[in-house]
Parts: sequence; structure tokens; C-alpha cells
Amino acid sequence: MEDAGARKMEVSARRFILRVVASWIVMMALDLLLNAGLFAKLWLEPSSFLLGPRELFQRLPLGYFAFLLQALAYVWLANRIGVRTWRQGTLFGLKLGAILNTAAVLLLRSGTTASWTMLLVGWLIGGTLLTIGACSMAGFSSERSEKKALVSAFLLLIGAVIVISVLQSTGLVPFRRMG
Repeated sequence: MEDAGARKMEVSARRFILRVVASWIVMMALDLLLNAGLFAKLWLEPSSFLLGPRELFQRLPLGYFAFLLQALAYVWLANRIGVRTWRQGTLFGLKLGAILNTAAVLLLRSGTTASWTMLLVGWLIGGTLLTIGACSMAGFSSERSEKKALVSAFLLLIGAVIVISVLQSTGLVPFRRMG
């Protein structure tokens, strides 16, 4: 029996999948902007906690698959609680992201050699921003349409690639060849 206060929205499987894909693309675009741009130096510094840049790069597909699973969960939760606008999605993503990523930081700090800086910047801030992006897109999809959400997500991804290319080519963020 469902709680009378629940605002669950029913959407077709097709619309749900499109929302997940749009949210996933936004997560990849934000990850690119954060980790190849804003936090790039953090990942290139020697660390006993992190893999080297070459191995990190080789494992990117695994990380992006993890983002797909997260996007699936975020869109399902956003749909379940009745997120209907990008603003509601943003607020929901901020709350959810802050809680989940604070827990992740504490777990990682309890059993790794990662510095507080790495954890707070790389996991708490970065992870929370990815959660916000995914949940915001889930709300945007509900508010506008899945087609507009996909177009917006792809434009953000293309913009992220352009921004990172410019930042790396001008030397404003570090770039490291993997060969």
C-alpha cells in the first residue's frame, strides 16, 4: 500500500530511459569539466592512494559505467519523490549529493591514505556537483521534455570538450600525454 503523501510520478519505460541517458551525459560533461579542468592538477600529483594517470585513464569506462548506474538511481529517486522541475531536481541533488558524498569521504578517510584535500575536493565537491547535475536534468526532463533534455545534455558535453581543449592548449590546466 502506497503512502497517501507520496508524489510518485508514472512515466513510460522509454521516457525513463531517456531521462537516465540525459542525466548520465550531464554527469560525464561535469566530470570532464571538473577532473580534466578545475581539479586536473589533483589527479596528476603522485599519490599512494590513486593510480597513475595512465591507469586512471584506462579505467575511465568503468567509472563512466558507474555514473550510468548512479544516474539510474538518481532519476528513479527523483521520479519517486515527484521532482517535476530543474529547480526541484537541483535542490534534491544538493541534499542527496551532500549526504552521500560526505558518507563516502568519511568511509574513504577511515581506510585509505587519501588526504583531506583530495577527499573534500575530489569526492565531496565533485561528487555532489555530479549528483546535482543528474538530478537537475531529471527535473528538467520532466518539466520540458526528454528530447530537450538530451539536446541540452549533448550541448553541455560538447561545450565541456571545447572548454577543456582550450584550457589545456593554453596551458591554463595541466595536460599529460599518456604515451
